[in-house]
Order: sequence, then C-alpha cells, then structure tokens
Amino acid sequence: MVTDRHEESRFWPRLLAGLIALVTAFGLAGIAWAVNGAINRHHDRIALKGLDGKPSPIALTVGTEELVIPANLIRFPTDRRGGLVTAVDLLLLWPSLDGFSEERSREFRDSSPDAPLIYVTITEADTELDSTTRLDGLYSRYFTGPALPGPGHLVGRAMSPDSPYRGEVVYFQPRAETPYVVRCLAQTSEEIPSTCIRELNIGHGLTMLYRFNRSWLGEWRTMDDRLRRIVGQFFRTA
Repeated sequence: MVTDRHEESRFWPRLLAGLIALVTAFGLAGIAWAVNGAINRHHDRIALKGLDGKPSPIALTVGTEELVIPANLIRFPTDRRGGLVTAVDLLLLWPSLDGFSEERSREFRDSSPDAPLIYVTITEADTELDSTTRLDGLYSRYFTGPALPGPGHLVGRAMSPDSPYRGEVVYFQPRAETPYVVRCLAQTSEEIPSTCIRELNIGHGLTMLYRFNRSWLGEWRTMDDRLRRIVGQFFRTA
C-alpha cells in the first residue's frame, strides 16, 4: 500500500515538471492558481483515504453561522469532530451530489483528471464580492480578444496576459441581471486538469467556493441550483 510519505516523495518531482510546462505556456505571472491547484489536487488524493460513509449529523460553527452537515459529505476527518472551525471542506459526486459510501468508494478515490468530484469550501467571507459582482467590478477590465462561445449559452472572455488572471477564461451568462460567472483554466496539464472555480456569498458573512472539471460547464445551471439547495439545508433555523 502506498503511504502518504511515499505520495509526497513522488508528488514534488511531478509538480516541478508540470510547472515547467506551465511557465512555457503562460509565463511566470499567471500560474499561482495552477500551483495551488496542483497542491490541492495532491492533498485531495491523500484526504480521500480518511473518508467515512456514515451520514451522522455533524454540528459546526463557521463565523457566526451554525451548520449541521452529514459526516459523509465532509472531506477531512478533523472537521468531522464538529465545533468551531474556520472553514469546512466537502466532497460530492457529480451528478448525484451524493456523499461518500463504501458502495461508491472507487469513484471517490478516483485521482484522474476526469474524476466525477466537486470540491466545496465553506468559509468566512473576507470580502462582500463574489464571482457575480466581480464580473463588472474587476474581471471585465482584464478582458482581451473577442468573445468566445461557451457551453450552455455562456460567453467566455480570455483574460489579459498582463493581469493576475493570466491563462484563465471567465465564462458568464450574458444579459442577465444577476449573471452566473465562473473562472476556468484555459489549458490543462497532466497534473492540473482544466478546472473551474465559482464563489458565492451564502448565509450571514459566509462564502461557498466550489471547483469542478470544465467538461461539466454546460451543466452550470443545474449544478449551481442544486449546490445552493443542498448547502442551504445545512443552516440551522431558529
């Protein structure tokens, strides 16, 4: 059986090789997210070993919000202890959005770029801006080139190579009062799949950030609606 220590020793040489390819493609300025993505993906693989199929309710407090979350949705064993946490990470199967079970353990332990998993983080918001409000207030100033046709009637805009978002495409819902907005890596590598990230303000002072494979972007409306609904059920009502 491969140990966590062995995983660490094999991971860093692979990451270095991947970063060399990314620097060639994107330059140095735009790969911070890619580096974090590679490290997170590696930690994801190791974290899967601690998954628990029990759906026992776990009471947690994030910021001022009290949440109750089934244990088999929670990614890290330390968060399954409950109590006060700075953030809680979830792991869900797509498209069912089920939590971990022994019957589907192979899917949860799939470490390939196309693994059918959605990673969700609920944490205190450090700003009132989310993906939607950043569209006009931030992202649009870095748009470059023509509009790109996106899946599911979305429009994509490449980000300027001189921006903090180099190597990314922002996809958004055109002509909507409160548009869906998501950032995606424009290219992929062996270590870093083409991942999309979306951030939403939820509850009182919390943020939900979720990331998923770009190949599912055409299902953005269903994914967003169902994730909002599921996470909304975690909040304790008075």
